[in-house]
Amino acid sequence: MTRASVREWWNGNLQIRLGSPKALASLTMLISWEVWLERNARVFRNSATPCMVIISKIKQEVSLWALAGAKHLGVVMPRE
Repeated sequence: MTRASVREWWNGNLQIRLGSPKALASLTMLISWEVWLERNARVFRNSATPCMVIISKIKQEVSLWALAGAKHLGVVMPRE
């Protein structure tokens, strides 16, 4: 198994056509941001949020981004 750099991983995933490369990039950034926020809460405030709540926050952010004009996100995560 070879190790890939983050850049190689990112570029490789952008080549996958599951819809829009912009949608995949935005979704990856949104997930990373929520994971980062949760990491900070656990490290600095000693508080942990259940995984399902974090997933719900991610879905809410996707909806907000779509309302703000990121239409390409609807392809990756359609409304429920």
